[in-house]
Amino acid sequence: MRPLEHLVDRLRDALAGRPVRGEGRLPAGPPHRARAGAIRGGRAGLVQPDATTCGSACLVVARMLGDADYARWLETGEVAGRERDPRPRRRRFADEVLATHVRTNRWYGASGALQVAWPRALGTAPWALARELTATGGTSVPGTRHRVRAVSPRRRGEAYDEVAGAVALGHAVPLYVGNRVLPRHVVLFLGGDDAGLTAYDPATGGRTVVTRDAFDRGALGISGWSEPWFTILPAAGEAH
Repeated sequence: MRPLEHLVDRLRDALAGRPVRGEGRLPAGPPHRARAGAIRGGRAGLVQPDATTCGSACLVVARMLGDADYARWLETGEVAGRERDPRPRRRRFADEVLATHVRTNRWYGASGALQVAWPRALGTAPWALARELTATGGTSVPGTRHRVRAVSPRRRGEAYDEVAGAVALGHAVPLYVGNRVLPRHVVLFLGGDDAGLTAYDPATGGRTVVTRDAFDRGALGISGWSEPWFTILPAAGEAH
């Protein structure tokens, strides 16, 4: 079994509440990028450390699924050429999420380019999340441009189909959800089948299944929020 497939199997098992199979470590080496059908789960215990870091937690999980070395470090604390990180796994994840939140909200991003700063108390702006995914790649090759797509209440079904198409190609897709007035939370679509799309919810560290009908009706019911607002997708023609 390839390293990334092994990791995703462990993520899926843990999130489903099953014993984690095989505690073997992922070998060091070049990052392994997710491909079609590879993304099916998330990791139990990967809960956002505070009320403002749902978007940052989704960014970290997306990068874990796309980069086996990064996931290995967060999982075990080990990285080639360095001493083992002694922090507990949950603390390591929380600290990485908080560091990501600082990076996405300051005056310059991961690439070093200037950006509009955003108050951390207000979470992560959609365009900042897209810039971070462009820089780190998430489940795409680093440098793959990501774009923010507003979900029209009249075209929610089309937005769902667009997300489903990206997920089928192996991409993890963030979704901003909220009420009828404002977006309030971010989740990460990881995979899906004919029954619906599976999303990682950083508020709980668990997963939820969203059907096309629920998405189309604006009845998501994810951590108390029902309305889809924005998706973050790799730009057409640039996704890998």
